[in-house]
Amino acid sequence: MNVHNLMEDIVKSCLKDLLQHQTHLRELDEKLQGDIIAIALNQLPPKYVSTDRGEVFAKTQLRSQVETDVYRELANAIEKVLNSSRPSELEK
Repeated sequence: MNVHNLMEDIVKSCLKDLLQHQTHLRELDEKLQGDIIAIALNQLPPKYVSTDRGEVFAKTQLRSQVETDVYRELANAIEKVLNSSRPSELEK
């Protein structure tokens, strides 16, 4: 049995969209992007599916319902990561 959290796909897709449209975020390295995704996912409820059919159905229903929450949590996570004192790979 294969179980998948759809929120991961949605968060990654929304972050990719933000990176494409927000020029000041394009320089975020892969590690920082992973941190942002993890922080956002920890604030959002998981949405699990176990079949391809369930995934297709849930994606069409879910994306529009949770997108606002996802973008809000991504904004909070980006702010947290950018304000952290830990240096990024770009600063080394």
